[in-house]
Amino acid sequence: MTFLLGSDMGLPHAYILVVTGLATATAYVSESELSQFMTNLWNQDDNRASSHYVRYDLQGHSHTGHSGVDNAPNKFFDYVNEAHLFHKPTYSTFISLLNNYHYMTGTSEYQTSSEDTEVTSFLSQISQTNVIKLTQQFLHSKGYITGSMSDFLTTLRKIWFDFYPRSSHTTHLDTSGFEHVFVGETTSTKVDGFHNWIQYYLEEKRGNLNYLGFVYTKQPSIVGTHFLWHNKIKSLSSFIVGSSPEFDLAMYTACFFARRDVDCRFSMAGHNMDIKSYTVPFGTYHDLVATAYIN
Repeated sequence: MTFLLGSDMGLPHAYILVVTGLATATAYVSESELSQFMTNLWNQDDNRASSHYVRYDLQGHSHTGHSGVDNAPNKFFDYVNEAHLFHKPTYSTFISLLNNYHYMTGTSEYQTSSEDTEVTSFLSQISQTNVIKLTQQFLHSKGYITGSMSDFLTTLRKIWFDFYPRSSHTTHLDTSGFEHVFVGETTSTKVDGFHNWIQYYLEEKRGNLNYLGFVYTKQPSIVGTHFLWHNKIKSLSSFIVGSSPEFDLAMYTACFFARRDVDCRFSMAGHNMDIKSYTVPFGTYHDLVATAYIN
């Protein structure tokens, strides 16, 4: 059994105490080390889509808030080469997961046996990429995780795909970290989560999403957008256009372990980054991903 203990033990937030049986280890990652790792991750993202395969149109500037004013008469995405990108194994298995969830919070989630198999297939595919191999090696070397790649995939399944209640006022297991971050959710008044460009493209293509304008842009290929999804407002959603599914999962997972519940700041390929990741305690002796996004 593995216990992950952080600030509740009086340790600084950057520390995690990992206990496996009687073995213990403390780990700390400096900002310099995190920057070196993230840059290496970025450089090793072989499945990242270049501007040859993905093009977008910023159009009008939008301010954050709950206004439904449309400053963008056209769609955000001009062009996505689906034939080239979406047949890649990590993309195709990722996309198969996106329709497995009820987007409205308060509706209990249930994973069928076929959907469970789809999660297994996705994790199996990403485990073969340099991005996930590097992430497992890095987190293992710093003492944040123990065991093999198989153990790491079990951990990823737990922290990202286990269901829990989004609100403390309900017992419905209506959300997961993956659903919130990569798929998106709606409350009675607004959109929560939704920080992935592939889901954004697909939902815009289906007519479920109306892009209202950009809030900000910064390198590398980061856009903060304002939009309506299922007629609910999202004041600001940020994502890296063109990043692979495995890269996003790896970046957020590294911050989840190394800087949980505090700013995850680092330099990546010469650009300053700030990731917010928050945990939710649920179940026995472990935290799950509540949210993770680019600030």
